[in-house]
Amino acid sequence: MASYTFFHLLLLVLLFSSHEIEKRCSWGREMANHEEHDTYAVEMKSLTPATTCKGKAQKRGLTLAHRQGPCSPLAAHRQSRDSKGIFLRDQARVHSINILRQSRMLIAGNHGENARLPIRSSSPRASEFVVTIGLGTPKVDLTLIFDTGSDITWTQCKPCLGCYPQKDPLFEPSKSTTSSPCSASNCTYSIDYADGSHSNGYYVRDLLTLTPEYQFQDFIFGCSENNSHDFGATSGILGLGQGDKTLISRVEQKFSNIFCYCIPGSKNSNGYLLFGFDALSNCQTENITPLIIDQHEPSFYFVNLVGIALGNQKFSLSSESPPPKTIIDSGTTFTRLPPSIYNAVREEFDKYMSKYPRAKSPSTVWTLDTCYDLRGQENVNLPTVTLQFEKTNVTLDPSAIVWRVNDDDAQVCLAFKPNPKRPDQAIIGNAQQRNLNILFNIRDEEFHFGRGDCAN
Repeated sequence: MASYTFFHLLLLVLLFSSHEIEKRCSWGREMANHEEHDTYAVEMKSLTPATTCKGKAQKRGLTLAHRQGPCSPLAAHRQSRDSKGIFLRDQARVHSINILRQSRMLIAGNHGENARLPIRSSSPRASEFVVTIGLGTPKVDLTLIFDTGSDITWTQCKPCLGCYPQKDPLFEPSKSTTSSPCSASNCTYSIDYADGSHSNGYYVRDLLTLTPEYQFQDFIFGCSENNSHDFGATSGILGLGQGDKTLISRVEQKFSNIFCYCIPGSKNSNGYLLFGFDALSNCQTENITPLIIDQHEPSFYFVNLVGIALGNQKFSLSSESPPPKTIIDSGTTFTRLPPSIYNAVREEFDKYMSKYPRAKSPSTVWTLDTCYDLRGQENVNLPTVTLQFEKTNVTLDPSAIVWRVNDDDAQVCLAFKPNPKRPDQAIIGNAQQRNLNILFNIRDEEFHFGRGDCAN
């Protein structure tokens, strides 16, 4: 297969320029409309996930599905919507990011720019979305957790000394005609995730199939022999971080370090994960903010979030001392803000929602502390919420503003949280990324934001 070069990508940009102009104008009109009107009228029923899948598999790229939803490849193993489980995993994820960043900064501070960091990662079990890839010949389809905060792609392999139950059959390198052992002197890996979970095994080279058009010989991935039982019924992790062992770095020549995803606004819909040519054609826009590279924290994607607007009120993060670093993360569910900013946003949100009765938070474990009882309401008026980045603003989808606690009640909560353990850090979670195209252009150190085609 021919590889896409820089000139192929340049040609792509030119070919799609007229289409992109219309998309940008459309997005611009939407942004202008949101600025003119500071509230949404949202149907209550739209906040309740349906029990049947109405999404379709992607013709290009990978299909992205919520692992608890009816569109999930794990549907036979899924339970009913478990918000408590989501909250616990989300808390574990943020806790592990806080610990991981602190440990890496300490190591880098003690050893300087040449510090050799251990293989550690934030908690992947927290991630709520999965994709299906193929490995080996004949191809074995495997459902992996989609994680922009993990460095390594790995799956459980047979024979396995300590494997957890998974939906797919265990991958057997000995039965693949394209498999070969790692040629490096150190062919084993050991990942200690910051939440206490782990994966240990060895590296293998084999055929990776993302789509029929995108196949990669000699893809290096981890064959896991021993894992903690923290990954549900999935078969492992698809690592999309910035390390030298991630999927993106392994297929850099083909995809030029460019990928895009869209997280669906409902569990009964599909999203997508696109690479290279397809990512540019579907997700490229003029709404761009710089991607900040930190060599001491290669797993994370940082942006400069300078403020947040709720309705007509704006709250500046750049005025914080020190200004927080902001991570865009696929595995965290709820966006974390510095406590002072969160309290201001919460107070303003409560003003907009003052006509609705307040409800008690369902449990201290949930930590969503701004909740309302909407029984008898067909619609709810929500304020617009806009994330203000360096050089661009992004207005969130209505589904990204509140969280419906359970399917069988009418309680909704503000879908943001404070980060008291790390007030110098903000995290943009997947709940706030719903129905957005987010293009990661690592080559040019850019993020692109646009209205996603996975919108319901």
